[in-house]
Amino acid sequence: MLKEYPKFRAAAVQVSPVYHDKPIYFDQPATLAKYLDAIKEAADNGAELVVFPELAIPGYCHFCLEINRGPEYTGIWAEYLRHGIEVPSEETDLLCRAARQNKVNIVMGINERVAKYGGRQHNAALFINKQGEIVHVHRKVNITVQELLIHTRGNGGKNLWIPEFDFGKISSLICGEHNQPMLWNNYIIQGAKVNCSMWPGYLGGAEELPWVTPAMTTAVAATGAMWCVLAAEYIPPEKRPTDFYPNTSFYQSFGGSAIISPFGEIVSGPLRDEEGIVYGDIDLKVNEMARGIINITGLYSRWDILSLRVRQNDYEPIVPMEAMEEGAPAMPMETWQGTSAGASAAATVPYAAPQPTAAQRAADASPEDIKELKAKIAELERLLAKTESKKD
Repeated sequence: MLKEYPKFRAAAVQVSPVYHDKPIYFDQPATLAKYLDAIKEAADNGAELVVFPELAIPGYCHFCLEINRGPEYTGIWAEYLRHGIEVPSEETDLLCRAARQNKVNIVMGINERVAKYGGRQHNAALFINKQGEIVHVHRKVNITVQELLIHTRGNGGKNLWIPEFDFGKISSLICGEHNQPMLWNNYIIQGAKVNCSMWPGYLGGAEELPWVTPAMTTAVAATGAMWCVLAAEYIPPEKRPTDFYPNTSFYQSFGGSAIISPFGEIVSGPLRDEEGIVYGDIDLKVNEMARGIINITGLYSRWDILSLRVRQNDYEPIVPMEAMEEGAPAMPMETWQGTSAGASAAATVPYAAPQPTAAQRAADASPEDIKELKAKIAELERLLAKTESKKD
């Protein structure tokens, strides 16, 4: 049936997380409460897609190890882990309820605390649809600068898929992932209509992010003929901690949230040096208008000479020894381990099932099986006798 191109309003939230002076540093409950209010505000203003910055909960890691303060750093590391979010959890239940009650789709940057492996954290994007269902978690595939001391790199497999909402497929690129063309070409080929571009909103090591952030996000939008909702963090001076940890970058915060069209035009924002919510009206017809000029998945595709290889299966650090045996059939890791089917890192790995012995097969044989086997033996004996008679 012929359908109109979907239209909806998107919102990029640039509201500061709650940071504290030492020894606690972070405040996940207070930050979550602020963002639940922001979701309602965005919904009241007509937004159907609400996007938050990188590591919005409990806040971006504006800190890095100072060698002569190592013991103090381990304390802040432990607090960052404690204030992270497991998926699913009571915290995600609150976000799911907010999505359902306000009828909005949410893409939230989180510091994901992984229950399966102790101390493991991911720089992740959490996708929740307006029915209040968690539909995807994308974990940043490569980690940048000080994040290397905290986060584990994201997987292949499901981590590189993109979910579908009622108006189309949505992807997410987290900060430096915008500099990885193979990653966002993978999203383009899968049919992404909107990319949620998450940034930390601070100057960066070489003070280049005020230029890099819009430039790289615009490149993704124009190349993929997709909308980009750019959400970045901003922390007002009065909300920056004063006794946090010596090696921090809070003072560099500037924001920069914006909405960018499939033609690479900034249609809303950028919002800098203040808190707020940036709104933009999304018309998916514009995606196809942009594809009428350059279409990476159509007229401009040359997959016969330039191809992309993607790991389709999840990687697991624990593999059963039987996986190395020849001819092993596939079996879910959870079945082998006997863990719950709802584990977030489900994987399919080779597994060698035990084979029955000859005695076990004989014990399991039915009278019909035995009769059929005796007939085959008799026929073989007849053929053998016939062959022997010809030799004589």
